[in-house]
Amino acid sequence: MARQNGVDARCCDLNAEPIPFPDESFDLVFAGEVIEHLVDTDAFLAEVARCAKRGGHVVITTPNLASFENRVRLLLGMYPAWLNYNLQGSGHVRGYTLPVLKQQMRTHGLQAIGQTGNWVPFIPQHFTDDIKMPGLAITGDWFPSLSMDIIVMARKP
Repeated sequence: MARQNGVDARCCDLNAEPIPFPDESFDLVFAGEVIEHLVDTDAFLAEVARCAKRGGHVVITTPNLASFENRVRLLLGMYPAWLNYNLQGSGHVRGYTLPVLKQQMRTHGLQAIGQTGNWVPFIPQHFTDDIKMPGLAITGDWFPSLSMDIIVMARKP
């Protein structure tokens, strides 16, 4: 569909291929809900950094292993939400916390300049979410390390 609308869209297997664009191609690279599905996250972040222009930005979002709900689930002896012990279900092969994602981005030359979350599940996501109750989104700004998803913006110096 993107190509039909004049967008230079390309497809690649991020677990096995480089991102099919030249060095420093983009002012902004957005990877929404991607990194948790990849085996070699270091190779992916190196590619993302390679494709971002100097002074450009990178935004990465991923489920938060240390969300409020997952912390409660672990206290109750339950497995974290959105994490799998095999490749069934969501297909997530990595779990991230906010400090770990920021550290890994820093390792690849990306300086975190902002972080937020989508929403904090004080009410379990089984009952509601930030789509049904948009007012919950502010909780991700207040407590990003407890939110369901973490969102990090970084700059490539």
